[in-house]
Amino acid sequence: MNDDRLYRRLALGCLFLVTYVALDYVSYVKPYRGLGITPWNPPPGLSIAVVFLGGWFYAPFVLIAPALADAVVRGSALGVGLEFGLSIAIGATYVAGGFALQHIATFDPRFRLVRDALTLIGVGTAAALVAAAAYVVILLSAGAIFQNEVVVVAWRAAVGDIIGILVIAPLVLLAVTYRPWPRLEPLVVAQFVALICSLGVVFGYQDATAFQLFYLLFLPLLWIALSYGPPGAAVGLLLIQVGLIIGAEIRFGPDPGLGALQVLMTALTITGLIVGTIVAEREDTAARLRDQQAAINRALRIRSAGEVAATIAHEINQPLTALTTYAGIAAKAMQDGRLDLLARAVDKIRSESARANDVLQGIRELLRQGTLTKRPVDLKAKLQELDDLLSEDLQKKGIRLVIGITPDFPVIRADGIQLQQAIHNLIVNGAEAILAASRAGAIKVHVTLTSYDEAEIEVQDDGPGFPPGFDVNEPAPFTTTKPEGSGLGLAVARSISEAHGGSLVIATSPRGARVLMRLPIEREDDEQDRQRD
Repeated sequence: MNDDRLYRRLALGCLFLVTYVALDYVSYVKPYRGLGITPWNPPPGLSIAVVFLGGWFYAPFVLIAPALADAVVRGSALGVGLEFGLSIAIGATYVAGGFALQHIATFDPRFRLVRDALTLIGVGTAAALVAAAAYVVILLSAGAIFQNEVVVVAWRAAVGDIIGILVIAPLVLLAVTYRPWPRLEPLVVAQFVALICSLGVVFGYQDATAFQLFYLLFLPLLWIALSYGPPGAAVGLLLIQVGLIIGAEIRFGPDPGLGALQVLMTALTITGLIVGTIVAEREDTAARLRDQQAAINRALRIRSAGEVAATIAHEINQPLTALTTYAGIAAKAMQDGRLDLLARAVDKIRSESARANDVLQGIRELLRQGTLTKRPVDLKAKLQELDDLLSEDLQKKGIRLVIGITPDFPVIRADGIQLQQAIHNLIVNGAEAILAASRAGAIKVHVTLTSYDEAEIEVQDDGPGFPPGFDVNEPAPFTTTKPEGSGLGLAVARSISEAHGGSLVIATSPRGARVLMRLPIEREDDEQDRQRD
């Protein structure tokens, strides 16, 4: 240890002794039989806090502090030898209490949890009881008290020390460790006035018996503790304890019922300390919830980005696969000199390239604006495009595609690309399910207009249907029943349906799966009428 640090710690040790004596002096009111037993004995709280914060270096200061205080405040009334013996015994007890608190790993001197308050209450009570027992034994051995006084002396000494520990120790620990302290609000003036008024009523209401209205003090204490947490509770308790001692001295004189006063003070102190830590615990819980919510939001953003990337890959994969297929057909047709087949293949390549571009444009618009781009859509023409695109390939795989639409189905306003892509996904899903079952089958697409003026697009296959346990109500993205599936087809179809203000219903049976898209009709002629109006 360097000299500067040593001198600083010695200065702090001397400051501790001065503060200890000062606390003993100001709290030396209503002593029992001239002994150092008072309703509120704050020096033990200071001793435990100093040992907890400073360690072994301050143990000698704590051991001699009681003897020094007795010499200054009471003139060593019991004799120097007896006072020194009492000082060592009591000081050693509180040194042990400070180290016990220091070695409890879960104890936080900032009192962020109720557990911290309960820990201090337990350690402080144990230390006070041991100190009271040592005090009584030494006094009884020296003939300073009688046997019939043992219980009274021990009780009053222990309770006075417990109150002092629970008021002063948290105040010192918080002053050193709690950062930042709460900022005082203008309301603190009203809280202080409420505290003073409560003390005034407790001691000023002449018709009340001693401490009959003590419960009124809980109101301002709880108000302060709820507003400022542990620091507010600690300061509020200090002010109330000082006010109680002063008020009791003024109102009741020598001894109005010291035992009753101590019990009430203990209850008030424990209540204030626990309420303060409850507030801190609630604040920490709220902070953790905010941090968790922020982490969840970050995870959702990352997942959303992944879903967007997977959606793009899923939607573009179909046109790219078709392009590869038709490019191969075109190359073979060129080698064979079949210009008619070459022309059809090139036309398909052009069509698939345009579809891939339209899909990308639709996804980009959806992400940029968060809405679909609605234009006049001839759903019959869109279904015919799907039939031209898929029928030939599906027939080669033994799957028959049947598309039907109600005659005179109106031109509607919708995002044609996205709507066509949703139906495309449902058809491909059905085809993959049939192929996974290793059998031929059929997929039927039927579009009708309901009596509720809704478009109903039904896609039904005769594959194996969805397996048991599949959530047909809310198909989650990336959840698939096919070995090669991405798990996005149904989720994308549902999103497109809901973006149009509609819904998607999924049903399953041993005869296959049935998916029903319901979309509210926005007629093109209705839109034109609104524009004319």
